[in-house]
Amino acid sequence: GPLAAWTHEVLDTFFGRSILIRDILAFLIIFLQSAYIGILFITKKVFSENTYIPSFLFSLLFFFSADTLSLSNELLGSGFLLLALHNLFQEIEFRNQRDESIFNVGLCISLASLFTFAFVVYLPCAVVILLLFSRSNPRKFLLLIFGSLLPHLLIISVAFLKGSTGELWRYFYLSNLSFDRTSFASARTLLTLSALPLFYFLVSMVILNREARFSKYQSQILQTVLIWLGFSFLFVLYTKDLRPQSLIVFIPGLSFLFTHLFLLIRRKKFIHMNSWILFVGIISIAYLGRFGKINSIDYSGLWVHKDATDFRGKRILVLDHSIDLYCQNFLATPFLNWDLSRQIFRNPDYYDHVTQVYRALKKDPPQIIIDKEDLLKDFFERMPDVRAGYERQGDRYIRIINN
Repeated sequence: GPLAAWTHEVLDTFFGRSILIRDILAFLIIFLQSAYIGILFITKKVFSENTYIPSFLFSLLFFFSADTLSLSNELLGSGFLLLALHNLFQEIEFRNQRDESIFNVGLCISLASLFTFAFVVYLPCAVVILLLFSRSNPRKFLLLIFGSLLPHLLIISVAFLKGSTGELWRYFYLSNLSFDRTSFASARTLLTLSALPLFYFLVSMVILNREARFSKYQSQILQTVLIWLGFSFLFVLYTKDLRPQSLIVFIPGLSFLFTHLFLLIRRKKFIHMNSWILFVGIISIAYLGRFGKINSIDYSGLWVHKDATDFRGKRILVLDHSIDLYCQNFLATPFLNWDLSRQIFRNPDYYDHVTQVYRALKKDPPQIIIDKEDLLKDFFERMPDVRAGYERQGDRYIRIINN
């Protein structure tokens, strides 16, 4: 997404490749989100008593997998989803209905979708919730639609001014409208990691159905959260790169349900017992899974292989999916994602493609080009001055001048 790309560009400009800085920022974002959701539930009086249990559970659930604590597009966008949820609660609370609340719902979901496009599934979720639990009229739904369109129209305007509207449409919108995706973790891995939260979710639903006594407002909030969780499942089905971190969209809803469960437990010793079961269980499964002690958890698709190449510290271009080669080296030219670059390098007869490749190689010439299929051969025939600076050795081109 455009906002994700700009955010990572800023981080890369100031901090380079530092993973430590990104982990610190991720922890800070998680802390702020956990504090915010606790304050949200207290101010909206969704529980029978004021409590910060949701903040504790929200933070704890983030530890269910090793990759959830990294700075990702989903984590960056999820904060805007919490803001959207806040405005939905405000609209359900009849005495606080305001036009800007509806507008802000669409705006926040739209901003989240500019980090990860799959977050757009929460827009129909908001429509369903407003239809069921608010007194919204057609004008308010138009405000919702306008709020959701505004950030995308601004992004399109910026792309138009830069002459890149076609690329934005092809690489962001059109590619996200397909149902193709990359799975970095199997369903078995996801189910194992989420087994304990899933068990407590089922227990919560049974106990709430049998024991809970809600006001009309609290009942509507509960139904809203359940609908939100249902659309979170659609998000997981639709997201373009499936991994354990994709499941963080369930955390706000689960922390809400688990809090209700804890508040319905009368004896403190059982509250403490269940807290320790959740804490020890989630941390243990995540830790053992990270270091390969649980056979049903496979993280191999999530990690890069640092020994994937025999050279280090070079500026390189890789014309296939071997992203691991960049781990100990540096990217030259903008052609990083092979899914995006493939149609350029496989179609050398288009003038625009030859021009793009020529300008990229002249502006930022790689020291090594990994080209197993020799896709550059047809391009080099059209740019002899660039070809003169490279020598073919096996499956790669080596730069022989200006090293």
